[in-house]
Amino acid sequence: MGVIIGTAGHIDHGKSTLMLALTGVDPDRLKEEKARGITIELGYVFLEDVNGESISFIDVPGHEKFVKTMVAGVATVDCFLLVVSADEGVMPQTREHLDILRLLEVDRGIVALSKCDLVDDELIELAEEEVREALEGTPAESAPIFRVSAKTGAGLEELKQALLDMAAAADRKSSKGRFRMPVDRIFTLKGFGTIVCGTGLSGKINLGDSVEIQPVGKTFRVRELGVNEQRHAKNGEAGDRIALNLAGIRKEDVHRGSVVGEVGFLKTLNSLDTVCTMLQRNIDLLVRQRVRFHVGTAEVMARAIPVEGRTLLRGETGYVHFQLEHPVVAMPGDRFVIRRYSPVTTIGGGIILDTGTQKVRSRFRETRLTHLDLLSHGDLEDLLFETMEDSSYHFVEAGQFIERTGAEPVNFHQAADLLVEKSRAFSSGEGMARRLMLVAAVEDLERKIIGSIGTIHRNIPLSPGLPSAYLARKLPPDTPVWIVRYCLMRLQEDNRVEKRGDFLCLSDFPEQLSGNVRILADHILSDINKAGLSGLKLPVSGRKEEDIDALLQRGLVFNLSENLIATEAGAKRAQQIISTAFGGDPFRLGELREALGVSRKIALMWAEILDSRNITRRDGESRLLV
Repeated sequence: MGVIIGTAGHIDHGKSTLMLALTGVDPDRLKEEKARGITIELGYVFLEDVNGESISFIDVPGHEKFVKTMVAGVATVDCFLLVVSADEGVMPQTREHLDILRLLEVDRGIVALSKCDLVDDELIELAEEEVREALEGTPAESAPIFRVSAKTGAGLEELKQALLDMAAAADRKSSKGRFRMPVDRIFTLKGFGTIVCGTGLSGKINLGDSVEIQPVGKTFRVRELGVNEQRHAKNGEAGDRIALNLAGIRKEDVHRGSVVGEVGFLKTLNSLDTVCTMLQRNIDLLVRQRVRFHVGTAEVMARAIPVEGRTLLRGETGYVHFQLEHPVVAMPGDRFVIRRYSPVTTIGGGIILDTGTQKVRSRFRETRLTHLDLLSHGDLEDLLFETMEDSSYHFVEAGQFIERTGAEPVNFHQAADLLVEKSRAFSSGEGMARRLMLVAAVEDLERKIIGSIGTIHRNIPLSPGLPSAYLARKLPPDTPVWIVRYCLMRLQEDNRVEKRGDFLCLSDFPEQLSGNVRILADHILSDINKAGLSGLKLPVSGRKEEDIDALLQRGLVFNLSENLIATEAGAKRAQQIISTAFGGDPFRLGELREALGVSRKIALMWAEILDSRNITRRDGESRLLV
């Protein structure tokens, strides 16, 4: 797990020359860069610390035409090395690079005052004063300044040691979670194919893993893996410079701004909500202003819509919704930079709060602002509660919530535990599969379940209860099955509901028929028995269809055919007749018809029913009493 240091500074202030002096490797690798003497593309060099670990340097262009490349380079760095020429001092690109670093929250850094061999001490001190002024009021205002010369070697050892110390003290990216790597470099090697490079932001990647590239949405296998200066590695982690040789990839499948990640993890976005800070000295952000939106290593055009519905003034911080003209891959918590469409200059940036959001509607503006306040201030407990309130069935799934908000899993579970302790939520499941539900919503659904069962008991007292398979029909459409199961589990644990076979009953509902209900059942059974073994045709005159169905559910009545019913007492009578008439001797269907005194069609129905109950057994054209 490494540390990435990005260079910054005006063109021709000696960033690449300093990298060569410090590491022995020239970061400018293109013929055009050599010919013109300027950095055009991102360069990568490494410095080994005393423990043998590599510190990676990303050298960025200093020319104003290549600022978008600079943003892509520093989007994933941990610290910066600001290079300011002692003979020129702070220049326009010095200030813009500092603005970009501040907007991306790259706050830890060192300043190298280069070309000190070209000027006297008075100019050096003046340049130092300009640097301090430029850093004033920023988190990096106390950054150390080193006077160096790549030509004479003055100050290089002190600068190198300071860089090593800064890297050792820097916070490391987390190798926990799922793998994500924004792509900042693509090249082709003869015999190997397309190589995809970037800095790991999270998780871990192993040789042989399958990865997904978005926004193209294709999956590839890692055929070969390089980490930092190591050509053949078995795995790479967050904070490492990683090169991936992916089986089957084509150059058109990937570009700077693409993201490589664990399969199924990455989401492409066309809209997002942010908290955005405008730079003090540039321009205001107008409603629906077209801007260049930089996130990770990607740059896309976007429309900026301040959520409050008014211009966001220079120097102000506010919530801004962005409608992107092309999809990007981003997550809540990622930082971004916006630049003016024309003339191109950096005007602001901030943090992504929410992704895949709807357009800003004036009637929902206050609700949207309240939601963004919760996201911005990091009150995870209240945000969880609000998310449950706003969701269709008032629940939150850990995996989806963490993915959408960028919350740390440990923080999610702590907030969830607090909500449960305060009786504001119920919890089900564990880990990323954990679900959190509003107490009021669960209790409301439990009342609906009890009400549905109670209605059956009141309206059809003969019924054994509500068929479990029919419960979903009694509840709001599309109620998730797992919520229904959770509520049933609670109701059964509280002894409010019982499951009797395939039926749900209130616990105080008698299992056996008694009193007036028993009398009603006996009357209906008597009516059916009067029809004899020929069965009673449905519907039964003077009897409710629901009552007949209830007796069928209780097993006191059964279907001879689709529209004929008989009782269990009738089935026992049929069995007795067969036993008396044939004993252990075989009998044919015609003989059964005569014994039962019914038509051939009805006799066949009885034969099939008795066979299915293993009372009789068919043997060719005959049957035997079992």
